[in-house]
Amino acid sequence: MEIELQYLYTGDEPLLVPAELANFSLAGSALFDIRDTFFDTGELALRREGCSLRIRRQSNLPTPFLTWKGPSTRRADRAREREEIEFPVDHIPVDGDEMLEMVEAAGLLKRLPAALGRTPSLALIGELENRRSTHDYVQGLHHVELCWDRLRFPLGPTQIRLELETKNDYAGRFIGDFDRELREIFNGALSDAEYGKAKELCVRLYPELFGPQAA
Repeated sequence: MEIELQYLYTGDEPLLVPAELANFSLAGSALFDIRDTFFDTGELALRREGCSLRIRRQSNLPTPFLTWKGPSTRRADRAREREEIEFPVDHIPVDGDEMLEMVEAAGLLKRLPAALGRTPSLALIGELENRRSTHDYVQGLHHVELCWDRLRFPLGPTQIRLELETKNDYAGRFIGDFDRELREIFNGALSDAEYGKAKELCVRLYPELFGPQAA
């Protein structure tokens, strides 16, 4: 499970990492590069169902990761909550057929929307590059991650996003407190991201299928 909030940063000041947020203390930080390769059907059926399927290469990890994310629901605190399954793989698939083999081997076919059938045709739909700094906030057993993402899309301008994430429902109840404090600290320089990163990629690359003018 993943609980997250994403913001666009539109300020001109250097990116800030508070020493404390919502009575959580900053416990550690890391900086690394990410390349996400997204797969979908030719009609972006996974994305239309609110799902995403990707391979992530991360410069501080020895192996790539396959990640499946299911449809999200909006919580009362405005954070999005959804199923997330992630595990390491031994290589990067060269095409959609090989990715489908990985999905089947991982037992993830049952997670795919029923409308796609048991063996949908997958294709590589785009890649996203990210220079990420992560900052871990802890309070006892509770853990919330704050990320600064410097995103480079295949088309269009770069973005800077701030993301809050936790994989624990108990820690998730503090997300609203993090949100209020961050908005006070950045004083108007944070705005809600209209789309998640995967959807932003699709909107930019395939406006005919997924843009505002699409039927």
